[in-house]
Amino acid sequence: MAGKKERIYMDLWLMFHPYSTPAPSDFYYLRLCNEAYSLMEEDAYLEFAGLLSWEEKKDLACFLICYFEDVISGPGLWKAFTAQVHELYGSYLPFYNPDPADYYPDEINIEDIYFLLWYFISMTQYDESIISPEAPEWSDLTDRIFEILEREYEQAPENLKLKQHFAVSPGEEDFFVLKDKMRSIMIDSWLLHFQGKELVDMIREDNTYRSEDGRAEESRELYVYDTIDSYVLSTYTPLLARQAKDWLAYTLGKDHPLFNEILGISEKKSGYYLFMGAEDDMLLFQHIATETVLRVTSKSLDLPREFEAGKSISFAGFVKWRDEWWFSGAQLSWGYNEDLIRQEKSSEKSKMLFEKDPVLKKAENEQLHASFLKFNRGKPIAFVESEEKAGSFIRDFLVFHNETLEAPAHKKRKARKILMKKDLTMSPVKNSDQSGNEPIPGMIFFNPESGIQMAFGLNDLVPDPDNPWYRGKTPGNESGNEADYETMRLLYSSYISGDWIHYMVNNYDIPGLDFPGEGGRELLMENLDFMLRFWKRKGYYP
Repeated sequence: MAGKKERIYMDLWLMFHPYSTPAPSDFYYLRLCNEAYSLMEEDAYLEFAGLLSWEEKKDLACFLICYFEDVISGPGLWKAFTAQVHELYGSYLPFYNPDPADYYPDEINIEDIYFLLWYFISMTQYDESIISPEAPEWSDLTDRIFEILEREYEQAPENLKLKQHFAVSPGEEDFFVLKDKMRSIMIDSWLLHFQGKELVDMIREDNTYRSEDGRAEESRELYVYDTIDSYVLSTYTPLLARQAKDWLAYTLGKDHPLFNEILGISEKKSGYYLFMGAEDDMLLFQHIATETVLRVTSKSLDLPREFEAGKSISFAGFVKWRDEWWFSGAQLSWGYNEDLIRQEKSSEKSKMLFEKDPVLKKAENEQLHASFLKFNRGKPIAFVESEEKAGSFIRDFLVFHNETLEAPAHKKRKARKILMKKDLTMSPVKNSDQSGNEPIPGMIFFNPESGIQMAFGLNDLVPDPDNPWYRGKTPGNESGNEADYETMRLLYSSYISGDWIHYMVNNYDIPGLDFPGEGGRELLMENLDFMLRFWKRKGYYP
């Protein structure tokens, strides 16, 4: 085949890097890329499985050599990964559990190649199939790649340009400098290469603001800019369900003076704000829905000339760094608009942008959790036949909880009236197997950390004696075997958090939760939390 004779060229190699002009060492590593790529022509497993196209095999060669370059040069992305894994699980890698005496975190290890091969193939097949972590062990590619790396280890050059690119001054105060580093990691780095591709596809497929009108096209440019900004700051990666700030902090290492402060960077708070004026070098923006006032450093924003205190509205995003709010992303502005203000003040979604004090919220959740257990016969999970019944269940629970509070009777009566009028009906999941207007059974789970969670269309997979919709109880299918192949939907679903899955796995014997192959269930259960983070990403968190 003609494709097998192709080579990897510098433009492809640089796509795995945060810069576009090659450093001297890039020519050395490019040569190793082509040597690794030539081995993929001969690998029986990759050929037999048909999992990767030849273009993807080129990417894989670059990906594996980038790992080698990372270890040699020390920008720290691979070490950032293993350090986080070790912090979470007590070992440096999932699945392979190398003996600590034989694993060297600062050097190359064959187990790293096993994991990286699994990770790369799993990402290419992310929405198609499950790859067993044992699959790379069927291939001799890992051994042959590792032989190349061992041979070159003592003579491989550091990529000083790459190393410097991820460096952060111990006294850095400019959030925009850190954001550039986070962007490089999230979009342009080798380890999170798939996030960069995901962002490109997301923008390409989004038709928002596509128009022949010039103003609409200008708005689209702002929209794309803000989309990239929000993606960098807010996206959770399949590796460990972490954000760019986590990757930057662990790349720099725990000894870096800014480690904890980088981890403390807030979520981006995008919404409608009323400009309230200025105090010294701070600009005051009031979030319309919650009336929360942010003191935004003027270092981050040049105000439009037409801005007037109390009269100008912006849709903008702000991020808190070192006790200062910084403008981040694009900004759209309007004059005073009473209809917009009225709409925002009544929007439940907008009100959620700035939540209660975490300590107060935790105390309230603990009270609610205790009430839920009393209301639901000691169980944190309930099963309902439809979204309408879910709304009724939650309303009845909140009325019950209201009666347990220490408050004057007239306040309880008022709260009860409000609850009885409130629409608590929830929408079912879109990917339910049931269609049309047929009621979709659902589950309600109370997480003591975060409150009520709900999911619809998955009851048939949960073997709870109070769940009449479990497929294993249907006539002729007492064993539930027909549902086994679908049970993994519980692990994929973004509606069921990691905590919820851990509860179900600890309390039910759910058939069908396993990797392909012999011993797949044990392997999955031993690495369940890692895989939940991998499959659920942001949905991992309640």
